[in-house]
Amino acid sequence: MTILKIAGLHPKPHSLKYRLILILFISSLAPLIIIGSISYFSMYAILQNKAEGGVQSNLHQVRLLLEDTLGQLNHTSQQLAFDGRVGKSLENYLSADLYEKKRLNDEIRSELGLIHFTNPTLGLMFYYFEKDKQVLFENFNVRDDYDLKQLPVLIKFDKLTYMGPHLSLNPIDGNEVLSILRKVELPDRDDVYVYIETNFKLAESILKDNDQFGGNLVHLIVDNHGQIVYSENSTDFPVGMLHNANNQSNKDTSGKYMMFEETSNQSWKVLAAVPKSVYNLEVNRWIKQFAFFAILTLIASFFIAWLIWRTVYRPLKLLSTDIRNVKSNNEVFPRRQSQILEFAVIYKEFAEMRSRIFELIGEVEQKEQGKAFLEVEKLMTQINPHFIHNTLDTIRWLARANGQKDIDRLVSTLNKVLYYNLGKGGPARIKDEIEALKNYVELQGIRYNFQFDVKIHADSEALELPVPRFILQPLVENALYHGLEDKGIIEVSVIEDGESHVIIEVRDNGDGMTEEEIDQLMSENTLEKKKVGMGIGLQYVNRMVKFQFGAAASFHIKSTIGSGTTIILRLPIGGVLE
Repeated sequence: MTILKIAGLHPKPHSLKYRLILILFISSLAPLIIIGSISYFSMYAILQNKAEGGVQSNLHQVRLLLEDTLGQLNHTSQQLAFDGRVGKSLENYLSADLYEKKRLNDEIRSELGLIHFTNPTLGLMFYYFEKDKQVLFENFNVRDDYDLKQLPVLIKFDKLTYMGPHLSLNPIDGNEVLSILRKVELPDRDDVYVYIETNFKLAESILKDNDQFGGNLVHLIVDNHGQIVYSENSTDFPVGMLHNANNQSNKDTSGKYMMFEETSNQSWKVLAAVPKSVYNLEVNRWIKQFAFFAILTLIASFFIAWLIWRTVYRPLKLLSTDIRNVKSNNEVFPRRQSQILEFAVIYKEFAEMRSRIFELIGEVEQKEQGKAFLEVEKLMTQINPHFIHNTLDTIRWLARANGQKDIDRLVSTLNKVLYYNLGKGGPARIKDEIEALKNYVELQGIRYNFQFDVKIHADSEALELPVPRFILQPLVENALYHGLEDKGIIEVSVIEDGESHVIIEVRDNGDGMTEEEIDQLMSENTLEKKKVGMGIGLQYVNRMVKFQFGAAASFHIKSTIGSGTTIILRLPIGGVLE
């Protein structure tokens, strides 16, 4: 199959230098990206949950404290209303004579003092007569410009109104307080109310919280109608502004704050607004720290990558230089040394290989010179076979002209044997070997004039198989010269062994041979070779088989004294060199 190599279809090779830099860059950057991404998302979620949890915890605490404070105000107002003891005294006070009023006034003030003493979280308390705009039994002074209708209403019921944080009505206080206004049920009047405030420290302790955001947390209180009644930042969240409950979670309309809320069981809400810059301050601080250490890690990774590149690439570059010098036949090389064991071994082995290469080059040059000499010698030796063939042809024609048929047949047969064995006619096949063998047997029968029979059997499929030239004749020749007597039989068989090998057997019924005799035949002893017809024995066949096929072929001799000899040659199919 022909493979067409089209320019541009093969990828262009890249330098190891750039590939090594790319691999080191990826191997240094990939762990940082993976670990950094996991760390970033994990830490971001943790810090976000921490910030949100802190705000929600603060809001929850504020709501509980507000609800508890309003509950105390409600409980105290019940004592001061009509169904309480003080309320009944107030009813009697309004209808009593002057003396009795003096007694009841002292009694009511004493009760109010006792209530205030037992509830230190309470501040200003008084009864308010709406029609008369009159204040009675106040425990502290009341501002002259007070107006209960202007106070921010947190939630309003039928007889009860909770008012959100506002300035105390006590002129000497001036702090934010929570208050309650409760209607007092009197039989003769329906414009009497009891007003109670928390003390000046309570509301501040609830709302003014130094949280984890450095005091930047803004508290808002929204009534049950969604209107802001209290704001710690009146610029961005003015009192009276409607809070849109449909806003997305944790966002305000301006986009500057993160919003959180807690709803009480009375439908009012307490909200917390945190500036986004403050809310994400810890996250941003962590991101900056992560970026700083990531940059340090990258610098360290690039430095380590550079060291690895320098450690690996430079020795390879030196080795590449030495290889190019070998290619240029430059025999002068510097002696390479390396502190790395592997490269030191490579340099040493390359130096030895380089020396061996130049030795082999010298040997090749010598062999080439010898080969040229042998070519000339071969040309000279080829003259003699041509001369012999021409001479034999001349003898054959003279014999035929004089009617000497036996001489004509002998010379013709000898000419054919010489022509085949001297390598004329190209590569041989098994049928060519068999034909040459028949000519050789006929020649030997005429020459020695004794009776022997050569039986040849070959598979028809095996006749066209290629084989090395001149391998059958030495095997038969061995049988003729080593123990075959008159009326001997030589059997030659050629059979295929499956699809991979062909087996050639030459069997005789002669005297047989000992192991020592077999070893002498296979040796390179010149005297033994001269005993055979062509001066070439079994050792030639063995060497030819090994040269052509190597370990894929086998050559065996089996011989028993008095029972003959068998030579078995097993050759692979299709492995003959031309």
